[in-house]
Amino acid sequence: MTGAIISLTAMKALPFGVPKLLITSAVAMPAHAEQLARYFALADITVMHAVIDTVGKNGLVRTLALNGANAISGMVETGRLTAPDKRPSVAITEFGFCEKGAYFVRQILEKEFEIVSFHANGMGDQAAMEFARQGLFTAFVDLVPAAYSEYLLGGNRAAGPHRLDIAADLPIPYIFCPGGFDMLACGPLERRDKDDPLWVSRKLGERRLYVQDALRVQARTSGKEMEQVAEAVAERLNRYILKARVKVVLPLAGFSNLGVAGGALHDPAADLLFVESLKGRLDPEIEVIEVATDINSPEFARVVAGALSKGLRAVRQGPPVQPIPKAQ
Repeated sequence: MTGAIISLTAMKALPFGVPKLLITSAVAMPAHAEQLARYFALADITVMHAVIDTVGKNGLVRTLALNGANAISGMVETGRLTAPDKRPSVAITEFGFCEKGAYFVRQILEKEFEIVSFHANGMGDQAAMEFARQGLFTAFVDLVPAAYSEYLLGGNRAAGPHRLDIAADLPIPYIFCPGGFDMLACGPLERRDKDDPLWVSRKLGERRLYVQDALRVQARTSGKEMEQVAEAVAERLNRYILKARVKVVLPLAGFSNLGVAGGALHDPAADLLFVESLKGRLDPEIEVIEVATDINSPEFARVVAGALSKGLRAVRQGPPVQPIPKAQ
């Protein structure tokens, strides 16, 4: 395990696309899953399960070494044949409850941009943050920044306090949408019956729930929580230096497919509290665009694309961005 961690630390520091291969028997141990996920979720590392312990020079170890050498050589040789896409890259966050909205955004933007999607499940958010810091994107469309509200409220998809600082010190447009703020990931369902601290403290058992299966459960966020999230979001976005490149696009008819009329977590009053609280706290230099549809509509996608165009113009016309200290 020690050798695997040393190797993974070095591999994680390499840029995306550089071939990386780890041969180890440690990855099959459930006790190490969470620790290893911190590496695998943030870097394109290929793993070959050794099955046996890789000591000595027996025939099985030699076979592993040969297969590993062939695998990494194949990656290197094939990589030379891959032509880079000449279109500038735009990142977008998404998850299943906003997948139609993400699809419509991609349809519009992919004519001009190469679109890179990140699964907004917490780890995917951290990967997006890492890639953004590497300067890989021309713009960032944050359709589903809910990992930040999950962090604030204690949900399963949390990505830490710096989630919304993703482009704060980068010279790129940042398009913010409230996808997923209308729910809190709180599975598995058995936590409800085990006096789980999150379920007890937030009284989730008394709320509207969407139970996909025993492992995946979404609880509706309350009006008070929506106001709390809005206040924290405004505080983070107000830290951006060139605020003209920050665009906030708000779907007034639902922040996910669960939050629309007839949806399991429909609560327009709570959503409105978020909208009004956010607008009242944002710096006036940050443009807020309200759309009278839900986040999964083609119309909303068109407005997002228009906001991106405005943000790109602001970047071209504005002064260069100076790096700012990491928010505490």
